Parts: sequence; structure tokens; C-alpha cells
Amino acid sequence: TLSVQMAGSIVSNDADPAEVKPDNSTSSNTSLLVKDKSALMEESYQSITRSRAKSDASDASQARSAQARAKLISRCLALLCVGVAVLAWVALAEVLQNLQMKDKEGNTYSKPMFLCFCIRTTYTLCFLPYVLWKFTPIGGAGRRDPEPFSAAYMFSRGCILNTLGYLSAYTWYMSLPITSVSANTAIYMCACAAVFLISIPVLREKITVIKVLSLLVCCTGIVLVSLYSNPEKKDIIPQNTTFTDNLWDVSGPENKTSGSVLGYILVLVSMFLYAAYEVFYGYMLQTDQDKHPVMTSLKLIGYLGLSTPLLFGIALPIWHFTGWETLQLPPPDKVELFLLSVLLDTTFNTFLLLAIALSNPTLASVGQSLALPASMVADLILHHFLMPWPALIGAGCVFLGFCGFVYAELKPEETVAVVAEDQEGLLEGEESPPPPYEQESSFSSGEPETRTVVVA
Repeated sequence: TLSVQMAGSIVSNDADPAEVKPDNSTSSNTSLLVKDKSALMEESYQSITRSRAKSDASDASQARSAQARAKLISRCLALLCVGVAVLAWVALAEVLQNLQMKDKEGNTYSKPMFLCFCIRTTYTLCFLPYVLWKFTPIGGAGRRDPEPFSAAYMFSRGCILNTLGYLSAYTWYMSLPITSVSANTAIYMCACAAVFLISIPVLREKITVIKVLSLLVCCTGIVLVSLYSNPEKKDIIPQNTTFTDNLWDVSGPENKTSGSVLGYILVLVSMFLYAAYEVFYGYMLQTDQDKHPVMTSLKLIGYLGLSTPLLFGIALPIWHFTGWETLQLPPPDKVELFLLSVLLDTTFNTFLLLAIALSNPTLASVGQSLALPASMVADLILHHFLMPWPALIGAGCVFLGFCGFVYAELKPEETVAVVAEDQEGLLEGEESPPPPYEQESSFSSGEPETRTVVVA
């Protein structure tokens, strides 16, 4: 039997080569080897894919954690800046009240154009910390400003922003003598709503239910505090007020002027100019290349002060010779109050702009409304006066609206859950890409094939 099998496997030299048939057992073994090799490569590819997916998921998770941590730190610093700005605002209100009090002769010092000029020129002092940071070992010598924050860019944008800010401050000072104090405060403090509306097209501010409700609650509280914060209620417009006698005057029954239409137009213009000033300030600082937004903000504020004499230095003599506002220094007994008001106003605006650079204009503007309940606390401590209960409810609404907006800002992004689900699906291999080879190899049919397998 062995001899017959061996004889059957021997091919004669005289036989035709075309009649030689391949051994079936050898072909079958080759096919099994190819299939085993394909299965091994498939398993290796799936292992590499899972390992790469885990690495990508880990990197993405670390990046999200770092981004969330940086956002939290930035928002906390912004809230700290808002707190300093609110304290400066309360102190400024007390100083301005004493500055504008009548002297023994019955005269008051009211020079809004000159006061705005001095305040905004003082912004130049913000160059000092920037220079120390840039050119000394304190911040690291040789630091370069990120693009596009060159000197020409900052100066040109500073001129535009300074025009908006200066006109806003001047129109607000002009509206104070001819408007109701409570109505003026309510309108001006509601600038947070205007900032939010302007930020939607300019900064692509996200519209959420929490933000809208927080703004409504905050504005309601502002109106309540403004209307009921005056204990004597001298500036509440009477019910029988008419506009028929004089379109520009809002008069009560005893001809006690409670405001004018022109004054309310001025405060509305001032409010919208200030809202545009805050939004475009935040817009000009938007860049992914800036790793030091505080120093960039200080540099821009310094250019605001540097551009003030160039833009409005000619306005002072014009106002003086036309009689609109005579150029006059404060009396000797009020020089200290004048300088203190300039310093406090500069501190308020500087820290408010820093809060914008660290967060966004809407959050800074909503935080600015905390000056109303802070003023109520100052009245209680300094003047021993407790506001009526409607004003207290309004202060609570302002604080509640601010907390709601802060929560909306610190709330995690909704896209994080979607990304996590996609990464889990990738780890499970639900949508893994097909391998670069087929399960059925063409070697089983005896046909040679050349393949290139690239495994990353």
C-alpha cells in the first residue's frame, strides 16, 4: 500500500507539465495559514484601534479638564475684579456727594467735561504695571505682545473706544441735573440688558433660559431699588404729571421739576453708548493667541488714557470760550475730594474692564448692578438708614439675578456629554473603521496578490 501511494505521487519525466495537478492537502494547509494570519492581523488591528481610542479619550478628557479649570479660574478672577469695582463705585458715590455739596456761599462744583477729561487721562497709569511685567524680571524680560496687539493696533482701537466711553460719561453727567435720581439710576443700571442684546450678534452670546430669566430678575430689582431707595421720595414723579405745558419739562402740581424729556434722552444715549463701549472692548481682546489677557487689557486701558488729550484736549478751550462749561479748578477745600473722585473712578473703570477681559461684557455688566445693594449696605453702616422693604426685595432680586447669571456662565457645556458618548462607542468598537484587508484571502485559490498594510 505504501508503495502504491508513493508511486501515485511520483511524476514521470515524460509526463506533460500541464497535466501536473497541485496537491490538495498543501493548498488546504496554505489557506488555513492565511486565514490564521488574517485573524491575527484583525485582532492586532482592533487592539491598536482600542488603544488609540483610549489614548484619544484620555487626551480629550485632560484637555476638557484643563479648559474647565482655566475657565473657572478666569471667572473667579473676574468676579474678584467686579467686587473691587463695586466697592470703588460705592466709595465714589459718597465722595461725589460731598464734592457736589454747596459751600457756604451756596455754590457747587459741577464740571463734567473737565472731570471726564481728568479721569480718562488718569488711565495712562495702567501702563506702569504693563511696563513692569514686560521689561523687568518681575514678569520676564523680553515678553512679546501677541498678534494683532501691536502699538498701532492698540492706539487706533483705543481712540475708537475712548470716544464711546467719553461721550457716554459726558452725557450721563449732563443728564444728572435734569432727571430724577431714581429714574436715572434705574435706566443707567439696566445697561446689562443692552450689553446682552449687543453681545448676541457681536460676540455670539449664547441665549439660554437661565440668562434671560436672570437678566429680567436683575432689572426688576434695579427698578425697585431705584424707586424706593429715596426715603423722602422727592424725585418720584407725581401721578398728575403732564407734558402738555412744556414738552421738555416734567412738572408736578407745585411746579417742582422732576425731570425733563431731554434728560432722559441723554441718559438713554449714555446707557447705549456705555453698553457698546463694554461690548466692543471685549470684542477687540478676543484672540486665542493671547495667554496674558490681563496685561493686554492694561495696555489697552493705558492707550485709552494716552488718546484722551489728543482727542478731547481741544474740546476744553472750546467749551470754555463758548460758555458751555468754564474751565475752573476745584476750590481749595475740595481739591482732595476731586483727586479722590478721579482715583476712585479710574479704579472702578479699570477693574470693570479687567473683568470683561477675564470673562465677558455681560457678566461684568450684571456684576456692576451689585453696586445698588452695596450702596444700601453703605447707607446702613455710614448713615444708619434702613431702606424700605420694597427696596430690600429689589436688592434681593439683583443679587439673585447675578447668582443665576454666574451659574449660567460656570455651567458645563452641553457638548461634553455628546463627546463622551461618541468616545464610549468608539471604545466598544461599534463604529470602528474596517481593516485594510479582507477576511477571505485570494491565496486560497492559488492566485498571488500583493498587499500593503499600514498600521498606525
